[in-house]
Amino acid sequence: MFKIAYIIPYFGRMPIGFKAWLATCKTNKTVDWLLFTDDRSNYDYPENVKVYYTTFEKMKARFQENFEFEIYLDRPWKICEYRPAFGEIFKEELKNYDFWGHCDMDMIWGDIRKFLTDDLLGNYEKIGFQGHSTLYRNNDEVNSRYKTIVPNKINYKEAFTNEKGYCFDEVGICDIYDYLKIPYFRETNFAHLDMFETSFFLGHLPQSDDYKNKYQIFVWENGKLQRKYLKDKKIYTEEYMYLHFFCRPMKYKANSYEEGKSLVIYPDVLENKDKVIDYKYIKKHGHCSALHFYLSVAYQRRKKLTPKKVLKAVKTKIRNKKERKNSKNAIRSEKIK
Repeated sequence: MFKIAYIIPYFGRMPIGFKAWLATCKTNKTVDWLLFTDDRSNYDYPENVKVYYTTFEKMKARFQENFEFEIYLDRPWKICEYRPAFGEIFKEELKNYDFWGHCDMDMIWGDIRKFLTDDLLGNYEKIGFQGHSTLYRNNDEVNSRYKTIVPNKINYKEAFTNEKGYCFDEVGICDIYDYLKIPYFRETNFAHLDMFETSFFLGHLPQSDDYKNKYQIFVWENGKLQRKYLKDKKIYTEEYMYLHFFCRPMKYKANSYEEGKSLVIYPDVLENKDKVIDYKYIKKHGHCSALHFYLSVAYQRRKKLTPKKVLKAVKTKIRNKKERKNSKNAIRSEKIK
């Protein structure tokens, strides 16, 4: 079995859903997470979440040691830009692993090994195309590949020396692999929630599957993550590697994350599963109030909201709806033909 480790530098207070995230890491006993943090709060860390206590300033100095030019790293969020370089920056901690990766913590893990099989890992050097979870084969050639300069595309020096965020961990590194014509795994084995939709809506999936988003919830049980949605008054189930909340204003109401406990997740609540999940349950909880959702978003981001950001969010929502409508019309036209 290939050995896997996710690298997570995180500074400041842990996110509100951290306990739920830890609980789902714990059930993936053959995967490790290496957490670098300055939060010394007392958490029940499982054996496969290895904590390294440090400060942001020390981490910044460590990053700088890997580059001859002066890097720009004034705040923790900018660390995401450097993710493709983690293989070199954390070389010592990763020496016993076959694959290393980076991920977010506003997510719930399912059964990782069911999706990241040895056959899959054996065929690719890069697995994933999103910042919330990407793996790389751990060798010198792959670990230094982020330094490749692609004509007319953002490169690592620009990304690492500027204040602006370039999404180099997603767009930049994928541009490099595309330019070098190196295949990488980019199938959607995860559930990524749209931050602008009032109820749960999965992105990165075929728009012909949009009907599944009308009434849906997620259940995490015995280490497995399942999506349950309604169609023709029946319940259908699909399994995913993880669920990414993508900055949605989640409320974590679970009173226990002990082994054997199950979780149910719906817009925008995570709580212990203590009821039978039937048609009525999904119909009731699979939808949320638009007013309630937008008030929650406004409160969660009250310190960061600006007219410019609100306008951008509105434009994005309108564009997404327009694209989905056009796609549906195209599908109908094909059926008529």
